[in-house]
Amino acid sequence: MANDSGARPPLQVVYHDVAPELPQEQRIERASHDRLMGVISARFGPVRQHLETQLKGVEKTISDIKADENREPRYSSPFFYWPFLAALALCEVPVNRFSFELFFRESPTMAMIVAGLIGVVLMGLAHGVGLVTRRMGYSARSGFPVVSAVWLLVFLGMIAALVYGVSVLRQGYLTFVQQPDPTFAQMLDSQQFGQAAIKVFEGGLGPEGWIFLSINLAIVVVGVSASYFCHDPHPDYEKVDRERRRLTKFIGVLEARRGKVEAREKDRHARVMRRLGAVH
Repeated sequence: MANDSGARPPLQVVYHDVAPELPQEQRIERASHDRLMGVISARFGPVRQHLETQLKGVEKTISDIKADENREPRYSSPFFYWPFLAALALCEVPVNRFSFELFFRESPTMAMIVAGLIGVVLMGLAHGVGLVTRRMGYSARSGFPVVSAVWLLVFLGMIAALVYGVSVLRQGYLTFVQQPDPTFAQMLDSQQFGQAAIKVFEGGLGPEGWIFLSINLAIVVVGVSASYFCHDPHPDYEKVDRERRRLTKFIGVLEARRGKVEAREKDRHARVMRRLGAVH
């Protein structure tokens, strides 16, 4: 029997499912939904891209510092550090309030305000001393130890002058209360504050003055210690790590907001499509 090599295989017909065309109302709604989703993407997309670009730069800086330091950043939360310094400044008010009673006898509130300002200044100087001391090693490696040493001496000198002056004024107040000097009282009544201040400072420091000086110094030392242990030795490590945390948190908030907006639009679109489908 001859083999029919020229025979063609039978034709195969393949049937494809063709999706039915949506009604006009649903096509319009779908187009509107696509447009709104594009608007949402255009609203959040560029901001997200900008933040991610910033985050990549910050992470590159952190990576470089980490390679040099060979450690993770070490610092405390500002929600602990600054309230702690503020509490120390408030502790200075009852200690130093009577140092200014001689000059503000008619207004004790003013004496407390001045004492509070002295406390703020002392804690600011304590912050500077702790920060400079903490980063002295980095300054030495960077070739700027003299600058750090000068700042440290300036801060320490200002602290010593303030603490000593407040202690002398406090001792003068105690001396005046315990042994009133008629001449000194007359000077105060006649508002000759300059002469009264000179008389107070001429006395020097006695046992009472040294006690208050030690109390003030103890509070300042606590502030210096807090500043030292609550900051990173590298001047930029803490800053860039805080920036990284801020950007990461901002991106998370942005994405959560975008997700809520998209979810509302998808829910609206689904409800409208179901309603239009029920109509048809």
